[in-house]
Amino acid sequence: MTAARLIGVAAVAIVVAVVVAAFVSIGPPSRARAEALDRQRLRDLGDVAAQLHDDFTDTRKPLPAVYQPRQRDPVSGRPYEYRRLTSERYQLCGRFELPTPASRNDMTAPSFWHHPAGRYCYNIDVSARVESTL
Repeated sequence: MTAARLIGVAAVAIVVAVVVAAFVSIGPPSRARAEALDRQRLRDLGDVAAQLHDDFTDTRKPLPAVYQPRQRDPVSGRPYEYRRLTSERYQLCGRFELPTPASRNDMTAPSFWHHPAGRYCYNIDVSARVESTL
């Protein structure tokens, strides 16, 4: 085998190794997309909670029986689910593609906003401060 051919084979092997290492460390592109969509859902739900908190904490008005959030799921286009539980407590629900990783060490999702994969509802008290989603 010639030196040029050996260098070419070595270069291809290095590129393959780098691609494999990238997939192992960060996952396939579909996982990155699912993570980005779930982060968007958390931001949306956090925005809805902040709006409800701003509108109904200081005014002492009871939470509305029906509320249609402006924010919509980035995939289905459907509004997030809101359900009044009491005059001061409500649920916000969304559908997540992935669970919050058990070993989450970054600052992207405070513990209140952790969730499993699939439909999940957060029980929120409008008189209590909700942690920011980011």
